Amino acid sequence: MYDVLVIGGGPAGLYAAYCLAKAGRRVAVFEEHSEIGRPLHCTGLLAVESFSRFTLPQDAILGTLRSARLHSPSGHLFSLASAQDETVILDRPSFDRGLADQALKAGADLFLGRRIETLHRFREGVVACTSNGHGGRRLFRGRLGILATGAAYHLHRDLDLGLPSQFVQTAQVEVDFADDTEVEVHFGQEVAPGSFAWIVPFRRGGASKARIGLLASRDAGGYLDRFLQSPKVASRTLPGRPWHYRRRPIPLRPIQRTYAERVLVVGDAAGLVKPTTGGGIYYGLLTGELAAATAEEALVAGDCSARFLRRYQAAWRAALASEIRTGSLFRRYASRLLDGEIDEAFQLASSDQVSRLIRDHATFNWHRAVILALWRSSTVRGFLWRSLAASGRRLIGHSVEKLGINGRGVAPRRGAERVNS
Repeated sequence: MYDVLVIGGGPAGLYAAYCLAKAGRRVAVFEEHSEIGRPLHCTGLLAVESFSRFTLPQDAILGTLRSARLHSPSGHLFSLASAQDETVILDRPSFDRGLADQALKAGADLFLGRRIETLHRFREGVVACTSNGHGGRRLFRGRLGILATGAAYHLHRDLDLGLPSQFVQTAQVEVDFADDTEVEVHFGQEVAPGSFAWIVPFRRGGASKARIGLLASRDAGGYLDRFLQSPKVASRTLPGRPWHYRRRPIPLRPIQRTYAERVLVVGDAAGLVKPTTGGGIYYGLLTGELAAATAEEALVAGDCSARFLRRYQAAWRAALASEIRTGSLFRRYASRLLDGEIDEAFQLASSDQVSRLIRDHATFNWHRAVILALWRSSTVRGFLWRSLAASGRRLIGHSVEKLGINGRGVAPRRGAERVNS
C-alpha cells in the first residue's frame, strides 16, 4: 500500500509528490498521458521569485522577461518595465519532466498512460481503479489521495466535491515569429471579450518563436484565429507549420471544499488560479506543497478524516484568499468594460500619478497590492465609479429589453400589441 496516491502529473501533483517522497513517504503519481508535459497548454510564464521559494529545475528556462507592452482597443500603448528580471519563460514539457525526475529521485513512483477511472474510499484508505486505454485495468491502494487533475473534474462528484462556479476559455498556439524581447498584451471586446490576448516571444535552438493566445468569455478558438490573422500579428508571423490550437477551460473560482475524507485537491483541480490572468503554475506549486505538509501531518497522526484535513484549506486560504477575493472583484469589473472605457483606462494609466502607482506596486505573482493602490487613488476611483454606473445602466437596459418591459415599467399583456380596427 502506498501512503499517498497523487492523481495528475502536472506541476501541482509532481511537487506534492516530491515533498512527500523527500519526507520518506511512499508515493505514486498517475498521469493519464503517455508523456509528462504533453500536451502543452500553458504559456509557461513564472515569476523569478518562484525559484527561490520552491525547489525547481532551472534548465527549463528559455529566457527572462523584463518588460511588457499593453495595447488598448484603439491603439493606446502602456509600457511596463523593470530594472531586473521579473519573469522567466519556461519550456513547459522540460520543466514538468524536471519536476518528475526530482520526484523520482526522492523515491516516488510514476505511472504514465494510466487514467484514474474511480477513486473509492474505505475505512483504511483509498483504492484507485486505473485504465491504460487498451482495456488493461489495475487497482492501487493508498492511505490518502491528492487530486491534481487540472481542469478535469470527473472524480469530484463521486468524492462529494463541488466544481468551480466560473470558467474562462483559453486557446494558444506556438509559432515562428519575428525576433522580439517584450511581451505584448492586447485588450478589447473584439480581440478577447472579457479578457485579453498575449504574444510571448522567446528563442529556442537559435530560432525566434512566440506563444500567442488569449482568454475569452466565449469562442476562444475563433477569436484566436482572427487575432492571428490581424495585420498587427500576421505581418510578424513567419511561414511554418499549420497552426494547432491548444484549447482548455480555466477555472476562476475555487471549489467550496478542497478536502474530503482521505482526499485533498490542489491547483486547477481545486479552482486555484490567479483570477486576474488565469495563471496557475505558482498557485499549483504552493498548494501542492501545502497539501503535502497536511498529508504528512495526517499520516503521522493516523487521522485522514475530513475534519483533520480541513487544515489544508485553512493554510491555502491564509496564503491566497485575499489575493483571490480581490482579483475576482477586479476581473468581474474589468470584464464588463466596453472598448471606449478600456481606452479611457489606458489614458488614465499613462498619467504620471497612476503609472507611478502601477510601477511601485505591480508584481507578477501578487496583484492585490496594485489593485488596492489604484482603488485608493481618488482619480482612479472616480473612473471606476463612473464605469460601474454605466455598466449598471447597461445591465438594466438589457434586462428591460429581454423582459419586454415598456416605458411605464410594465410588461405588455399578451395580445396587447394588436390594434382594434
